[in-house]
Amino acid sequence: MKLTDGQVKMMQEEMYAELIQILMEKYAYTMEQAMDALYNSETFARLQDARTGLYYQSPGYVYSFLNSELSLCDYRK
Repeated sequence: MKLTDGQVKMMQEEMYAELIQILMEKYAYTMEQAMDALYNSETFARLQDARTGLYYQSPGYVYSFLNSELSLCDYRK
């Protein structure tokens, strides 16, 4: 079954919300800090590319990539 562009966008947006929530819980970030961390990450860039299929994975799986990325670099650069 092929998803429509609208369905993919909805799944991506749900993933963003889940990841922001996880960052707020795990890092004690404010919502603004969590959004900044996510939106400035390479993981976010990959999520936006529907061809990667990353939006289709579980939030925990995607968070593992984001967490590794945040552990290795300062996202605020």
